[in-house]
Amino acid sequence: MTDARAHVGPLLVAIASIGALLYWYHDQFWWPVDEGVYAYVAQRALAGDVLHRDLIDLHGGYGNLLNIWAFQLFGEDLLSLRYPLVAIAVLQCAVAYKLLAPAGSTVALTGAITVAAFSFIQFPNPSANWHALGSFFLLCLLLEKSSIKSATRLLVAGAILGLCFFTRQLSGVFLALGLICVLLSENAEDESGGRLPGLLIGSTAFIGVLVYIASKQQMFGMIWAGIWPLALLILVTFRARMTWAVAGRTSALVAVGFLMSGLPLAVVAMQQGAFSYWISDIFFTALIINGQEFINQASFGQVLSLGWQNVTQGAFFTSVLSGGAWIALVASVPFLGVLATWLMWRDKKVPAPVILAVFWSVSALHYQIPIYLFFALPAVFLALLMARPGQVMTVTLIALSAYMVVFQAGQPLERGLSGTVAGLRAPANEPAALPRVGLRIQPSDAETYRRMVQTIDTVARVDEPLMTLPMDPELNFMTGRKSPVRFYGTPLGLRSAEDLRTTVRALDTAAPLFVVHRRQDKYLTPLSKMLLEQVRDRSDVPVSVGPFDLYRYRSLENSTASIAGR
Repeated sequence: MTDARAHVGPLLVAIASIGALLYWYHDQFWWPVDEGVYAYVAQRALAGDVLHRDLIDLHGGYGNLLNIWAFQLFGEDLLSLRYPLVAIAVLQCAVAYKLLAPAGSTVALTGAITVAAFSFIQFPNPSANWHALGSFFLLCLLLEKSSIKSATRLLVAGAILGLCFFTRQLSGVFLALGLICVLLSENAEDESGGRLPGLLIGSTAFIGVLVYIASKQQMFGMIWAGIWPLALLILVTFRARMTWAVAGRTSALVAVGFLMSGLPLAVVAMQQGAFSYWISDIFFTALIINGQEFINQASFGQVLSLGWQNVTQGAFFTSVLSGGAWIALVASVPFLGVLATWLMWRDKKVPAPVILAVFWSVSALHYQIPIYLFFALPAVFLALLMARPGQVMTVTLIALSAYMVVFQAGQPLERGLSGTVAGLRAPANEPAALPRVGLRIQPSDAETYRRMVQTIDTVARVDEPLMTLPMDPELNFMTGRKSPVRFYGTPLGLRSAEDLRTTVRALDTAAPLFVVHRRQDKYLTPLSKMLLEQVRDRSDVPVSVGPFDLYRYRSLENSTASIAGR
């Protein structure tokens, strides 16, 4: 009873702090393209389109289902997609407090507030990465608070893996690899078993991690996050002892849980005649985004370099402070890796959330920009507090949380990497006053999109489709206009010359219509450029609004018409 009473005050502080943070920031900021992807997919699903069959999409389904439910409950507005993020953030904070409570109320309070400070408010966006992060926290709670030998524990763990994978595939893969490491570490003391089962399972996981890290072809990334899960796997693999029966039972129960989690999505896809499209999208289409040049060129080493420049050459206290904070944020991942490896070497046992976080952070190598670091940090900081729940760690995390809330939360990406690391603050966000956008965003953004929507709706027919090139489905969502093709982004739909011909035929059939091109867009592929040339040949002189060109596509025989002549 005394222990419970000791947590009453800290819990009230945590609830008040977390509530204030989420309330103030839940409707701030947008990254319109990403917002548009998730919103347009949910909008089309509610309009009767069958996902994957009628509309290409990268994700397995559970994140889309959350977004669809949000529209049904709260209305078809971007603000509605923030409410599931709030719920997931609250869940994560509650799990963090529960897991850290044995270390004392101060540590638990620090963990809950830190998780809130590094939640979606750092990149307010209905990204599948934020949805998947909830699965990480659920698995941490399960592994820490359930019996090691329980069959139910393994079954539920598999179901959580499935929930994560069918929300965001890459996150699910790394969560699964982390689970393998945890389960191997829990079998280190089984003297009745042999080493061969553990060697087989551990080496398979090792190869999987190694292949992914090698595919990134970047030495900094390997040192930053890649070598630590490999080191943990080496340690647990050579220590693990289990019988083939235990290995088979464990693998089977986790696999059954995973398959049970994906079964509802598979059944619905089969009923809708979309099963083959679903499989193709989540296992093959999702790979299209990987390996693009702008992704490969990004590096957290650039963040470190900019941080050091601000610390040593910053003209203002803010820039020096900000540079130091970003150095600490980037360094937290390898610091966790070193700490976890050392604890595993010394104690032969590490808390499950610490192991899982080491693997989870590897997914940030997908695209080494601050946003992907944000997706990993809630897991990393929970793990650091579990591994080192001392005063230095708590003070450091509270300081970093305060910095991030003041200088990063709700801030636009247009500051660029240099402005972000320097701690520059943009003008205050204001209500967008745009159709289906109940958010506060930058005034300049609101004005650009206001002019875009007005131009489109003034000229286009009520039921006219809208094509964006290479990818701006937020315009389809805001105007309520369907794309004339089954993809919302040309990188996903234009994979061959035949795809290009099919797209032109679809535009000809739908003409006249607007084709919107965002100039200097990083997603403009060679095939997208070829499509753009054909659009230019068959359209009027474009209307330019901000970064966009609006082409009035007339088809080849009617390409001499003009907007002014309508």
